[in-house]
Amino acid sequence: MRRDYFTCVFLACICASLFFCCFLPLYFTYGLIVPREFGTPEKVFSILFASSVLVIIPVYAAYRKKFWITAGLAVYGILAMLPMWILPRMAEKLAAEDVNILTVVEGFILKAIYGMVEAPFASLSTFLGDEFAASLPFKILPVSLIIYVAFQVFRFYRNAYLAEQMDPASVMDNTARENVAPTGEKPQPEVLGTVISAPVRNPRPEHVRRPAPAESRPATEKKENVIELPSRMNRGNS
Repeated sequence: MRRDYFTCVFLACICASLFFCCFLPLYFTYGLIVPREFGTPEKVFSILFASSVLVIIPVYAAYRKKFWITAGLAVYGILAMLPMWILPRMAEKLAAEDVNILTVVEGFILKAIYGMVEAPFASLSTFLGDEFAASLPFKILPVSLIIYVAFQVFRFYRNAYLAEQMDPASVMDNTARENVAPTGEKPQPEVLGTVISAPVRNPRPEHVRRPAPAESRPATEKKENVIELPSRMNRGNS
């Protein structure tokens, strides 16, 4: 279904161009301009066609994220550029006396394509001039791609900004998680400025001996106080 958008847009542009070719004589031909007058209906349809392929369709496709619409319009822009890419290289072959019939047919098709893509923009030459009006078909490809990419980039940054404004706690949590050490230890606070460490004096001089631990001391003998009581004498002898 999405690829149908590509086919519909591409064929719609070709049909609109052929509409101008069938009912009106060509104004722009390859290497030649045929002067003529333009009526009011032709000017109105030319303005509608130019605004559609250069503004309305690219903006709609970018806003609605319809890539296949942009692709169909871009391929039509490539079709408009083909004559200007190929015909200058074929100029010597077409001017030769022993030109091949296939080369003649190829040149005829490319010149017909040039006249077809230029026909909808012919009446705009009264407002914009012949040179600028003839260059409008070559702007379809870059304009369609630039508008689509610009919309997607703008939408990406806008969504990121809105997500940050609606849920700033998640952004702070992610920042806090990045600062946590992998071993689970608390990160050391950063010290701002220059830190000067003063020399530390040893409070105990080296020549003073430390007391030996309790286990190394010799065990002191306990002296028992023995109290001798006088032996009782017979009271009768006293």
